[in-house]
Amino acid sequence: MNKITYKDLKKYISENRMERIDKILESRTRDICVLLENIYQPHNFNAVLRTCDNLGIQDIYCINSEKNTKTAKNVSLGSEKWITIKEKTKSETVENFLKKIKKKGYELIGTSPHIQGKTESITNFKAPKKFVIAFGNEEKGLSNELIKHCDKLINIPMFGFSESYNISVTCAITLSLITIKLREKKKVSKLSNKEKGILRLEWYKKSIKNSNLIIKRLEKE
Repeated sequence: MNKITYKDLKKYISENRMERIDKILESRTRDICVLLENIYQPHNFNAVLRTCDNLGIQDIYCINSEKNTKTAKNVSLGSEKWITIKEKTKSETVENFLKKIKKKGYELIGTSPHIQGKTESITNFKAPKKFVIAFGNEEKGLSNELIKHCDKLINIPMFGFSESYNISVTCAITLSLITIKLREKKKVSKLSNKEKGILRLEWYKKSIKNSNLIIKRLEKE
């Protein structure tokens, strides 16, 4: 059985599509990632995925959001299928899941408007080289367990009567302010050629109608 690479699929995809995929891959990064905890509204979950896609953030880690991740993976249209979703397994503890993330060199940055004196304004945030920004659910925010594992907590300044923004709005504001600023200063690393090759194959498959049937035939040749 032949191992299929993205080069084997080039003749099944248009030049314009390949050029667009290459252009997007050049803007993708894993220096900045997102973690979602207990997000139970599918429209909020998908809005966060779209924000990440538009800002070039490739990886999203998920804790206790199985229903939404399953829904996102079954969506045939939209930006959801261009993001890499990494879920905590049911048998895995939150602590071990977070330890695995930190072993990759990431700092964990929590978002919380409610812990007085322990959070800093996003306008003063100095980003580390690699970090994961964690967002909690729509009602309670991040759990105490996750907060205790955060290296730093940040918040968006509020000037009205409401105590917080909707999760999808919080995510869009936070990621936009941080990501655009870092990109302007050229402090965001690109993916390696190996990483781009893996994603290119995955995205080619998702761009070609009946790609599974084509791949099965090519593997037999």
